[in-house]
Amino acid sequence: MEIEYPDILGEVTPAGQRYEAGAVQYVCSLSRETVASGEATELVFFLQSVVNVPMDVTLKLNVPVRTGGLRSRPSGIEVGEAETTVPMKPAEMGELRIPIQTSVETPPATYEIKLELMGTPKAGANRLRAQQSQGRLGETILRDTVGLSLASTIGVGFTTKSRNKFSLKFDVTGEGNAQQIDLAPSFTSVWTMGDWDVQHRAAREVNERRAHIAPHLTPEAIYVPVLDASRERFADVGIVLHVGEAVSVAKILTHTIRYFTRNADLQDGLLIPIYMQAYLHNLPTDNATWLVSEVGYSRTMRLAIALSFALVESALKERPWLLEEQRALADLVVGNLDSSLPLPIEFLYLPLLMGGALVMRDLVMEGEDPRQSLQMLAQAKRERAEDFTGEAAETGELFDSLLARV
Repeated sequence: MEIEYPDILGEVTPAGQRYEAGAVQYVCSLSRETVASGEATELVFFLQSVVNVPMDVTLKLNVPVRTGGLRSRPSGIEVGEAETTVPMKPAEMGELRIPIQTSVETPPATYEIKLELMGTPKAGANRLRAQQSQGRLGETILRDTVGLSLASTIGVGFTTKSRNKFSLKFDVTGEGNAQQIDLAPSFTSVWTMGDWDVQHRAAREVNERRAHIAPHLTPEAIYVPVLDASRERFADVGIVLHVGEAVSVAKILTHTIRYFTRNADLQDGLLIPIYMQAYLHNLPTDNATWLVSEVGYSRTMRLAIALSFALVESALKERPWLLEEQRALADLVVGNLDSSLPLPIEFLYLPLLMGGALVMRDLVMEGEDPRQSLQMLAQAKRERAEDFTGEAAETGELFDSLLARV
């Protein structure tokens, strides 16, 4: 391989282990593993071409027509087609969904779907993606990298196994409400070679200007710009940051930038997606401080949320949140900040201000007394007591507990 194309599969699934069938890498799951009679589930495939020519991915399904045992009964399970062919472009990655419909008459049981998958390329295929990779992320405190644009820029490591036949099981529990759905398979393209052109350009510029970029991203250079940007962004979603809160948000964002500028590989992971965004919006790229604090604010925020969760879990020595919950919270916070939609205050504190509190003493700005910053943060939390009632009370108690430790 002269050029190894980015691993987009690692952006949408945490599977360090994926499978390969012919010229396609894939991960497969069911959208719902338990349904009531009459309800539907979906086979969800993430498909990633490993070659430089078009190919056809063929999928054959065998769904049970009857239950097992001596008293076999019709299953009432339907799919649109027993065989589906998906044409894929060179190096493309996309999502294939195949609906599976049960009937109100479907007996309660466990049902097994047998599948056969193969990616068949056109003539002249050359491989563009490796069968395994260590990636360039290295050792990290991050427990989850899905959706962080790290797999696609610097790689997070994966292995593959050859497998073209497999099965998945789901449970039908009993009577439910009939759901009439479209049984036609759907394929959504996520990444094509056109995206690589932009990424390659960004990677080249970051590498060529690395020595000039780094001085503009030191804590001393970036702290005030991210502080100002945070005040503005959170005001747009209805949260006027108190002084202690603004300092804490700026601290965790500055810590995140420092974390991701420790070496050239991590710099690429932070900066390449930001430069890509600038290109796509025809924005200048000659001011690294502005790029990261303004154009890349949402990117830095998403990384900061992931780091904050990791810091909090390390401090607690336990993992209270599922990875799916962490991703959903990051999507909510970043999505609302981007769209200027109201954001509940608890999602400022969990996990961002918790993370900010934990790094407060490790990242001290000139003239700052971190004890005073922590006191102002505690005062801000007390003044928001009415926001931490009901379901938010647990978040408030956890924040107070962490703040007492630092």
